[in-house]
Amino acid sequence: DHGHDEVVRWLEASASYSPLHHVQVLTERRTVELLRGDACASYNLRSGRSIRPMRPRAPFRPPCAPPRTETPYELALAWPNLPASQLILAAASPWSPASHRLWEPWYRERATVLCTIGYKLAYRLKREEHSFVDVWVSHVLAKAMAESV
Repeated sequence: DHGHDEVVRWLEASASYSPLHHVQVLTERRTVELLRGDACASYNLRSGRSIRPMRPRAPFRPPCAPPRTETPYELALAWPNLPASQLILAAASPWSPASHRLWEPWYRERATVLCTIGYKLAYRLKREEHSFVDVWVSHVLAKAMAESV
């Protein structure tokens, strides 16, 4: 024992951390990159498991890691005024036009295709285009995106 017990405990606890666990030092740009990146970035936001489809691999959890660590979502709740925390909290919420930029490319592409369909349908209505688009984006598109997670 060299008086490094606290460091050892932190290293053991942080072995299962994703980069998003470091909300206190993440920049807004880096947080967006992580959220839009691979499945490891989406892992452990809220419940300790992926809230988005796993692409391409399951999250790594070493055997030395403690059974329960705070998730990036819980850390964001503890530090809600930080830019990274605000982005993590938005990304853990259901898809919306406001959170669109925080999702992976394939997910944003799907939303764009569905939005285009909505606009094409609205164009055929002629008189109620704006109302139709409002309903399409806020209800139909939001529901379709929630079901594809």
